[in-house]
Amino acid sequence: MKGEERRLVRVVPAGERGSPAPEALAERTRLAMVRLGRQLRRQDPPGPSISWYSALATIALHGEVAIGALAEAERLPSSAATRLADRLEDAGLVERRRHPTDRRGVNLAITPHGREVLDQHRQKGNAWLASRLARLDRSERTTLAAALGLLEALADDDQSGHGAAEPIARPTRRTGVR
Repeated sequence: MKGEERRLVRVVPAGERGSPAPEALAERTRLAMVRLGRQLRRQDPPGPSISWYSALATIALHGEVAIGALAEAERLPSSAATRLADRLEDAGLVERRRHPTDRRGVNLAITPHGREVLDQHRQKGNAWLASRLARLDRSERTTLAAALGLLEALADDDQSGHGAAEPIARPTRRTGVR
């Protein structure tokens, strides 16, 4: 097999064709995500934990984020989000800013150093994953894009009642109001 190009797409056994049972699909999805997550973590540069990167990405995506909104987005208790914000600030990755309309409120904003750390983290993992995705043909990439939309919807739809959160409000283009 050395020197041969491996095919990345798994062949579905005859017994699994059609619409698989949710339990079987759940098992395969979880295993694939665990394995892919493990591979992506191997690409991470040394440094902050995955929870730090996740919080940094959330803050970067939304500009400024209240700690309560960060807790909701990251599915954390507010005390854990506060401790996380403290560690990110101590590391120089975020800064606290006054809330524009609530004098008691504080928002978190990513610092230039935090942006650099986040970008370095993304670059290596994205390059590794893109090199594997490049092996897929156009049809396979289209199928994957559709599946990702479904996975993202499942991740955002927490119907268990544990940690369900509304998306963080983004400024609108016309008014700039959150």
